[in-house]
Amino acid sequence: MEIDRFFPSSKTCYLCLYQMFDMPLDVRKWTCLSCGTHDDRDKNAAKKIRAEGIRQLLVSGTRTTAQRGEVSPKGGCKSVLTHSPVNSEVLTTAPRESR
Repeated sequence: MEIDRFFPSSKTCYLCLYQMFDMPLDVRKWTCLSCGTHDDRDKNAAKKIRAEGIRQLLVSGTRTTAQRGEVSPKGGCKSVLTHSPVNSEVLTTAPRESR
């Protein structure tokens, strides 16, 4: 998964989503003009990138793509995934009987 390189991660407040229009790269800490949150530019960007990645995963329907059967890394060679027949009911534990 890749986040668009022009995604405004460091200029958008992670709390209220207010976007600063002009923020030079030498500004490392800033205060949101909308909600007053004080934040470090890099920490704010990390929070926004994480949130955007989660949003994309939820929107893309990863279950379908994860069960596709083939994985093609950027290097080239394809590997085939094998799926073990796991039933979610098997993973639950029954209460133990008291002796």
